[in-house]
Amino acid sequence: MKSKTANSTTNWALRAAISSALLSSAATVQAQSILEEVVVTAQKRSERLIEVPISITTLSAETINQSGVRELKELGDLTPNLLVSQNSDFGTNIVIRGVGANSRNIGFDSRVGVYLDGVYMGQSPAANQGLVDLAQVEVLRGPQGTLFGKNTVAGAISLTSVKPHEEFEGSVGVIIGNYDNLELQGSANVPLTDSTSVKVYANKTTRDGYVDNVFNGDKVNERDVFSGRVHLRTEFNSQLEMNISADFLEQDRMGFNGEPLTDTFGFFRPAQGQGKYELSQQTLLEDKELKGGSLTFDYEMDSGYLLKSITAYRDSEITYDADPDYDSAEFLGVLYTDTYKQTTQEFQITSPDDSSFKYVAGLFYYQQDSTTDRDAIPGSGTVFFPGAGVNVPILAFGIDPTMKAVDIDGEVDTESYAVFANGTYDLTDRLTLGVGFRYGRETKDVDWSIDGSNSGAFRMATTRVIDSRTDTSFDPTISLNYAVFEDSYVYGRVSTGSKSGGYNLDFINVDQIEAGIEFDEETVTSYELGYKGEFPELNLRLSVALFMSEFEDYQVNQYVDLGGGRTALSITNAAEVTTQGIEIDLMYQATENLQLTAALGVLDAEFDSFPDGDAEGGDASGNKLPYAPELTASLGVQYYYPLPSLSSSLLLRADYSYADDYFITASNDQGHTLADGSQVAFGEVDGFSTVAARIGLVSDAADWEVSVWGRNLTDSDHQNYSFRDFFGTILGGYAMPRTYGVEAKYNF
Repeated sequence: MKSKTANSTTNWALRAAISSALLSSAATVQAQSILEEVVVTAQKRSERLIEVPISITTLSAETINQSGVRELKELGDLTPNLLVSQNSDFGTNIVIRGVGANSRNIGFDSRVGVYLDGVYMGQSPAANQGLVDLAQVEVLRGPQGTLFGKNTVAGAISLTSVKPHEEFEGSVGVIIGNYDNLELQGSANVPLTDSTSVKVYANKTTRDGYVDNVFNGDKVNERDVFSGRVHLRTEFNSQLEMNISADFLEQDRMGFNGEPLTDTFGFFRPAQGQGKYELSQQTLLEDKELKGGSLTFDYEMDSGYLLKSITAYRDSEITYDADPDYDSAEFLGVLYTDTYKQTTQEFQITSPDDSSFKYVAGLFYYQQDSTTDRDAIPGSGTVFFPGAGVNVPILAFGIDPTMKAVDIDGEVDTESYAVFANGTYDLTDRLTLGVGFRYGRETKDVDWSIDGSNSGAFRMATTRVIDSRTDTSFDPTISLNYAVFEDSYVYGRVSTGSKSGGYNLDFINVDQIEAGIEFDEETVTSYELGYKGEFPELNLRLSVALFMSEFEDYQVNQYVDLGGGRTALSITNAAEVTTQGIEIDLMYQATENLQLTAALGVLDAEFDSFPDGDAEGGDASGNKLPYAPELTASLGVQYYYPLPSLSSSLLLRADYSYADDYFITASNDQGHTLADGSQVAFGEVDGFSTVAARIGLVSDAADWEVSVWGRNLTDSDHQNYSFRDFFGTILGGYAMPRTYGVEAKYNF
């Protein structure tokens, strides 16, 4: 919204009075503000952050680089009310305001969308992107269907890459750290002609694991990733621009799904590998391959209207070799291979900026072919019962070791169409009305089979499902944004969203087939009241958001207890869920060289009504949502100390983050009792905090930088997740131990 209050003598007098009251003396007033303006593209046009009526956390390229955040799963350290799971990439779970879901199941969609330059990156296996070669990251909270092609009910994470430009430049960098961490990165921007430039980026990261497998000596939970990106940009003339990009990521590592805290069936502690950062089992393998490309045209008409076309293709494949008995014996192994191939097409029209009525409207097409191949393969070994001191062969469970115990194959073809629009109209010089809507239609065609005829006592299902379901939705949004002063805005926003229904296509048993594996669409209505302001005289930026979201038919994915040590994966609809709370982001540019940041998230998220939602069949109404800490907070300080004699500056940076207690399960479990009466930590994570820091030397010409860094400097070994697996095994994961190293970068 254009500010039109600058000529109002009354407003300036009031602003001066407030500023005078806030300042201790006139001497502290700086002659010129050093507060840098933050521009976001959350509404598909470049706008000042404080004028956008959406709760957004923005992270600049400098913040990302200097904080040491390298993967999307680490963003929660810097963002209030954002939590990202820390276990396997196979089921990455991104939670915003207590709402999230992993899509380890091809019939179940995620609730948070991750976008790179406007392109939806795909399901959970593709979510944990490397945060490299980015200009900015925007974390948007609440339903986003009127602004992004793929409908999301919890929020969106928008990654903006550095585009090619007309100057030749590049960089090379190396990071060396403990656990034999080595990261090599390089980029080059090359102008090919006066109108065409290309940018190439590559990154190779390796790191040893930090969890000891006492069975075979392996170090698990390692990193071995190779990624790259090529981006070609052509300006045909002053009106037409084309961007072509292609990227890939390959990951091949000894994976990790958690440390067994019990024996296979959850009765006793494991016989070996009982310590933190220890386990004793067959090594897991996790291979991931992501690739894709996009073609974008931007055309600015003589009238000022902007037309955009985004055509994209993504291909994600993950192979996950699991050991569901979590024992060193070859009792049972499971091999997962899931693939997602998606094509998207989006058309947008954006109105000129110099009008009282500004809007973005678009058409979106999404087509995804997903397949799954999952085999449970009996081994020739036995499973050990520590309490009884005996080994039991798999034959004792009625499973023929010469045949697959369970064989799953299937595919889901998803096709959706959507029309969306979002606009603002200046009702007065101060008051702006925002309206938007999304109409979508999504169809899922499923052809899936499971053969559990050799599952014995575990009674896995044997059936074939051929079905189709279609969900249609209309999701409107309305907002009011009021300019209190020139740089201060209050807003109110009501937005709606929907998440299509689907199918529970996983290791399911006979009882679940009889009850039905289809689940319904969920919907949400979100209310938000916020304030955003800048105080140039104080070099201060502040945003506050109060929110409440009400979900109907909320989809819950969890293990349920079948008794006798048997569990099953279940997806059901909770009747009602409410999340509410507050978010505060603060940035203070104390001097030209000193910046302070703070963020706070307060959250109350619970199941208002969830009959029979407990894992053991009880009523889960009133329980807290999983992964919903009541308090998250972060503090950051960054200071540049000039060193004229070295033509450089000393960089000092420290970051602190905190997350309060939270539950992992819908049942709100508070520990698991073993057969001997003792307990292991399960279901509830205690509050924890981490500290990261960096000391560097940066040249004034910005052509080189050398720094030492550290993460989790207090070496906290807090548990950050736990869960119960198929046989009833209780597993947990702990924070990565202290890491530290040296980074050097040269720009040319």
